Formats: sequence, C-alpha cells, structure tokens
Amino acid sequence: MDNGKTILANPEIKQLILELVGEEGLDVVRVLMGKKATDEEIAEETALKINTVRKILYKLYDYRLARYIRTKDKEIGWYIYTWELDLDRASEIVSARKQRILEELSKQLEFEMNHVFFSCKNDFSKIPFGEASENNFRCPKCNGILEYVDNQENIMKLEKEIERLKRTLKH
Repeated sequence: MDNGKTILANPEIKQLILELVGEEGLDVVRVLMGKKATDEEIAEETALKINTVRKILYKLYDYRLARYIRTKDKEIGWYIYTWELDLDRASEIVSARKQRILEELSKQLEFEMNHVFFSCKNDFSKIPFGEASENNFRCPKCNGILEYVDNQENIMKLEKEIERLKRTLKH
C-alpha cells in the first residue's frame, strides 16, 4: 500500500476523497493513515458520531478504498470491525474519471466542429443550424432574431482541455 500521507499530498486523490466522503471523511482517512482502527476508535479520535464514521467507512469500502476485518468479541458476542485504508485504487478511480471526462469532451468537440450555431441575444442558448432554420432563424422562446455564433474559441478551449487530460492520463 502507498504511504497515505504521500497519496493525500496528491491533490487529485485528495479531491476524490473530498467528493466521495467530504471533509469529515478526510478526517477519518487521516486517522487511518498507516494504521488499523475500529470504528469506535476512529469516532473517538475524530469526535464524529459513530454512525457518521460508519457511513464514511462503508462509502470508502464501496469504492474499495478501505477494507475491514471482522472479529467476534467472545465476552459480549458482538462483532468488531477493524478498518484500514487501501488507497492504491484511488489512482485508478481518478484515471477512470478523467477517461470519462475525456470521452465527454471529445463528443462535445465533435459536435461543436460538425455544427453551425445561432443564438438569440436575449436568450444566449446555442441553437444548431437545423433547428434555427426550422424556426426561420427566430428564437423559439422569445421570437427574437437568431444570429450566427462563432464557436472557434470554444473549439480551441475543448482541444486544449482534451490535450491536457491526455497528458495527465499518460503519467
């Protein structure tokens, strides 16, 4: 397993954890760095409610970023869950998310490159040529005149973002 402190120094992985489990979840992750602990111990160390800690741990478990060992307390007969982090998969999740974003941006770029757009100065929404033509170049919402939109700047932004994502995926 990668050293947790090192992996949390990666802003993309830290952001992933924040998105998945929030600021409280980040506290839970920090407690588990390089050690195993029960949900009760984590709750005590973070001053979070036990139910909050458990929700966070199960969410991390759902993404396979944490795992547990279940043992039975012989005196009281309850199960004790001892948790540890497994952040090795975090990089895979970040890469998969980037890949999905790259695919969406590529689709958007293709659409932008293959269409001519018009917009209404009152509405600002882009309308493809076919739809604008069907409406006699009038806005379907306010009946204002539709004007040609130069989308070259948008195309260039999409291309730059796609290239940036491709570079980060190669690393």
